[in-house]
Amino acid sequence: MPHYITRGKIPHKRHTQFRQPNGELYAEQLFSTEGFSNDYSLMYHIHPPTQIIKTEPQVNVSPNIAEEKMLKHR
Repeated sequence: MPHYITRGKIPHKRHTQFRQPNGELYAEQLFSTEGFSNDYSLMYHIHPPTQIIKTEPQVNVSPNIAEEKMLKHR
């Protein structure tokens, strides 16, 4: 028997249209650390969790390669 814990306002049925007071849809997000075969949380957001705030150029995180001329015998 599954157990449910609720916080805040939720729809009567899961995975249905759940609207805000102004008529917009809440964004539904299914969160799990082990896929659908284990416990998961179904969360509803006022704004989509994927909303982009800003983008930045990628930073090179490759390690510096040691060249032969840098190596010295002791």
